[in-house]
Amino acid sequence: MTRRPGVTLLLFVVLASGCAAPRRDSPPVADFLLVAGDSTYWVTAQPAGFRMRGEPLILARFGGRFHEVYVADDDHSYEDALLVGQFVFSRDLITDDSTIVFVDTLVDRVARAYAAAHPDEAPLDPDDPVDDLPIVTATSEVTLLDVDGPYLSLEYHADTRRRPEPGFHTTWRTVVDMRTGNPVRLDDLIGPAAASRVVDQGRRSYTALLDSARGRMSELPDIVPLVLAEVSFDPGSFTLVQLHGRPAVEFAGRMSGRQDVLNVLHLPVLPIDSEAWWAEVRPTLPMPTADGREQWVRPGYTVRAAADTMDGSIDVTLVDSTHHVWALGRVHAPLRHVFWLDRPRIDSTTRLALRRAFDDAVSYGEDVRVARLRLPLALGSRVRAASNVRISSPRPAVRRPVRRRPATP
Repeated sequence: MTRRPGVTLLLFVVLASGCAAPRRDSPPVADFLLVAGDSTYWVTAQPAGFRMRGEPLILARFGGRFHEVYVADDDHSYEDALLVGQFVFSRDLITDDSTIVFVDTLVDRVARAYAAAHPDEAPLDPDDPVDDLPIVTATSEVTLLDVDGPYLSLEYHADTRRRPEPGFHTTWRTVVDMRTGNPVRLDDLIGPAAASRVVDQGRRSYTALLDSARGRMSELPDIVPLVLAEVSFDPGSFTLVQLHGRPAVEFAGRMSGRQDVLNVLHLPVLPIDSEAWWAEVRPTLPMPTADGREQWVRPGYTVRAAADTMDGSIDVTLVDSTHHVWALGRVHAPLRHVFWLDRPRIDSTTRLALRRAFDDAVSYGEDVRVARLRLPLALGSRVRAASNVRISSPRPAVRRPVRRRPATP
């Protein structure tokens, strides 16, 4: 029988290619959401390639469901009164119902007082301008800092003024339970005894910081003594953070007075005992590496993040089990959480709801989603009755226009 070397070689190549390892340019199978900055990025990787889609929305997961967290303006302005407060909503992506989880009571009180003092004035329509020098001003801004399971950490800043008197300003932080819409106390998280110890630590840190500042007062700007006179230690002004993979709290001095200071007084981070709720949060958080990066390790792949020291952005890469690296893209700081969609695999209803949320977010613009709506005055006393508010057409932030007075000749 005559040998046919060409056919034998061809057969060998075909068999070898069928048994060979996957191509080096084929990424591992992965499916997850990365929450960073004010956006969420959906990463899907298959042997054929990968895709990372980012949209301006903040997602949380609790109770086995995904929720979008967003801010809404509550506008009760008059021609001579700029009165714009803010609410925070949590929207269930499956039912599309939005529930109020944070109420701005300060601006609400000012608006009710103005309405009672000016019964003959009518609130402006949404597109009507307010005077550029209104007699009364009460505005607020809520900044969403982070979400850990059902717990939302936020910062609140408000400015009020009645001309010709000087203005009043306040800045503080809080944690809200999005399941109930109530502020969270340390007692609720770690029990009264442990909470008392942590509060004592925070108060001692606050006292030590102020004593240190007073001892160096001659070296500091003249504004510092005025600011320190208006800051106080508030056991309820704290946020949740993570410290080496463990839950921790960071107290922030409460600023209230005539000085318009946008920043809070940060105190040292204090670890707290891990509770059952942290077990669900921990897998979503990155772990630091020896070279200063952060990473999430999963079966078959690793997600790595490295900060760019030039512009503060973060480069995200996908690494397979053979240490081959794929550059996914660049995101804004800070890194918040990763929600895994592949293990366990999410159901088709949740996947459809996520896809719809990402498609809707295309119209939000570059900023965090802010809807503008009018809600009844004194809503703070009726927040439960006003919950499950459906926002049918979300819009980007639109602050009320200002009508400029003609220049004096």
